[in-house]
Amino acid sequence: MKKASVRAKRPMSSGHRGGRPSASESLQLTEHIIEIATQLFLKEGFEATSIDNLVAIAGISKRTFYLRFASKSDLFTAVVVRFTEQRLKRLNVSPAGRTPEQQLESIAVQLLRVCTEPDTVALDRVVTAEVKRFPELGKIIYDFGYPQALGPVRRVIKQIWPNNKLDETKIDYAAEYFLDAVVIGPMRRVILGLETARLSEARLAKLRFSVRLFVESMKKQIVSR
Repeated sequence: MKKASVRAKRPMSSGHRGGRPSASESLQLTEHIIEIATQLFLKEGFEATSIDNLVAIAGISKRTFYLRFASKSDLFTAVVVRFTEQRLKRLNVSPAGRTPEQQLESIAVQLLRVCTEPDTVALDRVVTAEVKRFPELGKIIYDFGYPQALGPVRRVIKQIWPNNKLDETKIDYAAEYFLDAVVIGPMRRVILGLETARLSEARLAKLRFSVRLFVESMKKQIVSR
């Protein structure tokens, strides 16, 4: 099998010749393995990525690998969780804009930019291809990532519905609807190769229109109550 052209990083030095590494050094080594694995999975996919190739590139032994990960599947799960966590950390929990419409637009633009980056698209395709083999991965991503994306949207919706007139279940539903309509749909079109990731003026105009429709619909619900 042809090896992936992934640049190896120098393995972390334990600083304890013949002894056990410290907790900090052990954590750094684990991160090093996950980083190399991320590059390999993104480039080669799950099936084509081998432990032999990974340990050679990472500059570690198989024993070192298996002390940290029970299997390639275990490593793949760690890669997906870490990747999702890193991307979500970049989201601004205080969206720009004074009005709910401006804040929702800010949230949507941030999410789309993060979710349509080349590495994010590549990982999404790998996870989709392996979801039958690892059905728990979809649940991990949903349970870990979705609430963090919903949080800022929920806070804006509460501004539209003052005085707690909308119960928490309906707020959750409205936030999910917003993400599905304004973010997930366009993101899937990029992943499927139907659109480029660039947010052109035409696409931004479409996004703003979708946000405005959502906000106006929410306000009409207030009037009709």
